[in-house]
Amino acid sequence: MKFLANLFRRRLLLCSYDAVQVASARMALQEGGVKFWVSQHTDDLMPRTANGRLLPLLSRAATEYRIFVDKDDLELAEYLINGGGL
Repeated sequence: MKFLANLFRRRLLLCSYDAVQVASARMALQEGGVKFWVSQHTDDLMPRTANGRLLPLLSRAATEYRIFVDKDDLELAEYLINGGGL
């Protein structure tokens, strides 16, 4: 049950498709001592023809990154990723 309690304490801090921005935010949070969780989801953006066949030459994928923090650390985390320092 502790897992569920911790799950409900998480707040979304950042949602981005930019891996460089996510890496920068992770570094700022680590330096500030804020515990965080990163999840990623890859969207398969493969276009299809009218009959459902794939068009492989036009396919691409996008990875969405989400950073979560504890709700008590949200303000500090926002300050850190927006250029603030300790």
